[in-house]
Amino acid sequence: MDMNEYERDVEELPTDSGEADRESSVPKDDSLQDAIRRLRFQLERLEAVQQTLQSHEVDSADESSTDDDADLPNSPAERNPARHRSLVRVALVAIVAVVLGVGGIQFWKYLQSYQDTDDAEIDGYLDPISTRINGTVSAVYVDNNKSVQAGQLLLQLDPRDYQVAVEQANAQLAQAQADLNSARQQYVSAVATIQQAEAQNYLAQRNAQRYTELVKLNVVSQSEYDQYYATARAQDATVKVDEATAASAQRTIASKEAQVQAAQAALDQAKLNLSYTRITAPAGGVIGNRSAQLGQRVQPGQSLMALTQMNNLWVTANFKETQLAHMRPGEPVMIHVDAVGRDYKGHVENMPGATGSLYDLLPPENATGNYVKIVQRLPVRILFDGRQDLSQLRPGMSVEPKVWLR
Repeated sequence: MDMNEYERDVEELPTDSGEADRESSVPKDDSLQDAIRRLRFQLERLEAVQQTLQSHEVDSADESSTDDDADLPNSPAERNPARHRSLVRVALVAIVAVVLGVGGIQFWKYLQSYQDTDDAEIDGYLDPISTRINGTVSAVYVDNNKSVQAGQLLLQLDPRDYQVAVEQANAQLAQAQADLNSARQQYVSAVATIQQAEAQNYLAQRNAQRYTELVKLNVVSQSEYDQYYATARAQDATVKVDEATAASAQRTIASKEAQVQAAQAALDQAKLNLSYTRITAPAGGVIGNRSAQLGQRVQPGQSLMALTQMNNLWVTANFKETQLAHMRPGEPVMIHVDAVGRDYKGHVENMPGATGSLYDLLPPENATGNYVKIVQRLPVRILFDGRQDLSQLRPGMSVEPKVWLR
């Protein structure tokens, strides 16, 4: 069998109709799985062709055993297997190259689908516990790392000085109320005096009118008329004096009422100061950084301890500015916590308003000196999703958030 007949026989090899149907049914998709299925189909066909060629080689070897040219080293039956093996190697290299290319593209797309950073930590509210009044510490009921509930008593100041102040304020309030009652009584008396003076004035005015008519008729003397006229004018002046006295008493009442209000405010402040001797927890959490000691003299605003709220935690992730191009609020986040070795689910709550360096005590001044461009970082706030056990988390723990971009 010559070379042309051998190649013609290979070309005329029967093919499986099922394989042909599978080849036509393979979807022309660029995805990795479709490419692998196509390459696997081609590899099966090459293996079938190799088995058929091997069977033909055996038949051709039997036919050429009686031929004198069968011993020649360059016969077609000896050259075709080497050629077939080289074709198989080329096909395998092509398959590997396609798989690596498609896999590389998919891997690149995967790397572009998220942004992560290791410059992140868990944050929470650290409430400073301080005093609003000066005093002496008489009792401390908590210590560092102790869990407390909202409203729980933490520290007690000596209340005796403030109890005395409350008693003094009560006495001042009682005195002010007594003065107010006295002023009201004086006003009532002044009103009664006015009424009496008005009655006497009415009689004096009537007498003056009658004597005016009588003096015109020369029934009474001029001296009697002058006496009644003077009495009428005096009674009129008395009424005006009594009205002024009543108005003054009324103003005194207003002043005494203001004094009562001031005394009441002083009493309220004294009671508040007394209540400030009991320092309670503003929220539930864990106590830390305790500095209060028994017998210590404290001043208003002095920090005594800190309270870490454990029911309100979030993640502050300092991403580079080049990572925020496609990051938006609401995108899902996978949060890996190094301390516990597990992942938590979260989402981006909001984007920062400025870079972290601008919030420093001494922000950078790029307009002065030599400028060196540095990639800035911006703090992104990430919230934990609900229905997760966050009891093992503490503010300050290092985390590695991975934000999946949409």
